[in-house]
Amino acid sequence: MEKISSKATNERRQQVYFLLLKGHNAPFMCKTLNVSNVTIYNDIKFLRNKSKEYIFDMAKGSHALMYQKCIEGISLMLSECWKKFNDSKVSNKDKATFLRLGFDCQRAMFELTSEGPAVMMLSSLIERAKKLGIDYEDNNNIVIPISQEEQIANYSKYGDTDNNNNNNDMSEPTNQNGL
Repeated sequence: MEKISSKATNERRQQVYFLLLKGHNAPFMCKTLNVSNVTIYNDIKFLRNKSKEYIFDMAKGSHALMYQKCIEGISLMLSECWKKFNDSKVSNKDKATFLRLGFDCQRAMFELTSEGPAVMMLSSLIERAKKLGIDYEDNNNIVIPISQEEQIANYSKYGDTDNNNNNNDMSEPTNQNGL
């Protein structure tokens, strides 16, 4: 059996990904790419695992920056919409389009800001999971038992997140161990 280069494998997986995006099923992909069912299902499994890694990476920290970038991007778009809407050289038909886009920007901004607290709660849960010895770095996402000394060290390392919330009413109740 001939060994396929990693470049060829990555190119095929990219094709499988785009065929999935277009809604094609595995038998269609087998015919289109001239590969076996096993290969297609292995590629889909690989892509699913990569997607999980991406989501966990997002949950581990970059989501806050992405939220900020999205909100700032929407703000810039909204500003440009109003500039075009107020431009006397723009036709009334185009002004209506910019007004609609502005409305869509406002709606997107509202959705992002209303979901923000849930995303930040996810960050808090991840930090609390780290304190309990749950390791998201492991692709199998299994609980890794840690000693009481390690739990105390992790608790100190990651801080007392619940008590650093300025005691606002939105903080979660804690148990005796502060977890």
